[in-house]
Amino acid sequence: MSSKTTLEQIALAAGVSLSTVDRVVNRRGGVSPKAEAKVLEWASRLNLDRRIFRSHLRSLRIAVLMQSPHNPFFRALRDAFTEENVSKADLRMTAFIHYIDVSDPAGTARKIEEIADTYDGLIITCPNDPRLSDALRLHSAKLPIVTLVTDLPNCGRLAYVGADNRQMGRVVGELMGRFLGNEGGEVLIVLGMQRMVGHEEREMGFRTVLRERFPQCRILATLESGEDPATAGEVVAAALIDAPQVRGIYNASAGNMAIARSILAMGLDQHIVMITHELTASRRQLLRDGILDAVIDQNPRLEASRALDILAQHFQRGEIVAGHPHHTPFDIFIRENCPTIEAP
Repeated sequence: MSSKTTLEQIALAAGVSLSTVDRVVNRRGGVSPKAEAKVLEWASRLNLDRRIFRSHLRSLRIAVLMQSPHNPFFRALRDAFTEENVSKADLRMTAFIHYIDVSDPAGTARKIEEIADTYDGLIITCPNDPRLSDALRLHSAKLPIVTLVTDLPNCGRLAYVGADNRQMGRVVGELMGRFLGNEGGEVLIVLGMQRMVGHEEREMGFRTVLRERFPQCRILATLESGEDPATAGEVVAAALIDAPQVRGIYNASAGNMAIARSILAMGLDQHIVMITHELTASRRQLLRDGILDAVIDQNPRLEASRALDILAQHFQRGEIVAGHPHHTPFDIFIRENCPTIEAP
């Protein structure tokens, strides 16, 4: 089939002129987003060679707003987006990372306002703050938004991508209850920020399972680290001084090394069951040393890939998959199935 015939078929099917199709293919501009989406949709339906066709499209700029890579999970997420830029090059979409301070919602709202007119899409992970929801909703009509890892349900987002945080919290509750057994005991919960929807949902799931199935396990307190590792160690140390009888710690965020140091300093490492998230190199070692008992690990590479896939579908550049699952799977690691090296 000749190029001319293919473009004519697309024009006819999409209900636009041949010149409009030509403008989209050759990036000449002057085509509305709605018309461009129609052209791309029918190009896909008519089985045009997508790689050849996409090579003529304008490059889309996708802003990714997330925490600093000082947090190991967000370092892995940063690397995932870098790798996805290469593996998804034919989509003509490039992710650009912007780091935000989760303790400064006003600053993040200003960043959203600053970048809104210079990007084609936005992927964001941030606390659930009305200022951020308002800032995102203001631009959501023209800027497709995907929330990642933790949700902002009222921000006008296109989709949420990430693990089911409430289910993860329930899994931790089941593990904690079984590890502590019939004797049970008092348990501490450590959150990064209560305003992180993901952390709130983890806590809710955890509490629900202990209440339903393990009443012998009593939650003593919920502590907050502000996503600062050193603070996590400090608040746990203070709690253990007041309540050395604590038998379980669920850390839903960062700071596991600092918490481990506090436990070791008090000689409680053989007494306390500790469960956390994300299998980093340091947490792998804590598992092997028996200080951590279990790690719930999500897949940042898959989450980055799926977020970009959803935006690609929005722009008619990817495969349209009905019922695309936005919740990503997670794994449970204990000492016996802990991998010996970082997954590539």
